[in-house]
Amino acid sequence: MRKHHRLLRASAAAAAIAVTGVTAAVGVTAASASPSTRQAVHGTEYVQIMSTSPTSGLASAIAHGVFTATGQAQLGEARLGKIVFPGGTIILSHHAGRGTAEVDPRTCLDMISQPGTYQITGGTGKYAGISGDGTYQLSLIFVAGRSHGQCSSAKPPAARQELLRLSGPVRL
Repeated sequence: MRKHHRLLRASAAAAAIAVTGVTAAVGVTAASASPSTRQAVHGTEYVQIMSTSPTSGLASAIAHGVFTATGQAQLGEARLGKIVFPGGTIILSHHAGRGTAEVDPRTCLDMISQPGTYQITGGTGKYAGISGDGTYQLSLIFVAGRSHGQCSSAKPPAARQELLRLSGPVRL
């Protein structure tokens, strides 16, 4: 029985060492290598951008797929946007498709849904040489500010939630 326990402990220790080695190897991705030494990888990348601020132009971004990173997005009315991750930035251009909007003038609730396309136009740092394109879906809901009892676009929204989901093939 003692011999059996020693064998189990030895097997468990060997498995722990093997798992640690595999985990360490998996932690080194193509995106973490320097641009000149890494091997190109490609696949589908997903990025979710979320903001709840009624006034800030910055939003939280999470990317996963070919690489996983968290950062901040600066997207706006302009056709260009950027996503800043630790170690680099991704620049993209986007084109809005035909969306829908619902406005309730009684409650000042606005709901906007808009699809679109994007193209990655460049990158810096870890993302130098990145390329790709894809589609996005924007969902924006907000309660407009009021002035003299009326909904007002001149006032900041009372509350705002924006969710932007991008997906498409990338090469890094």
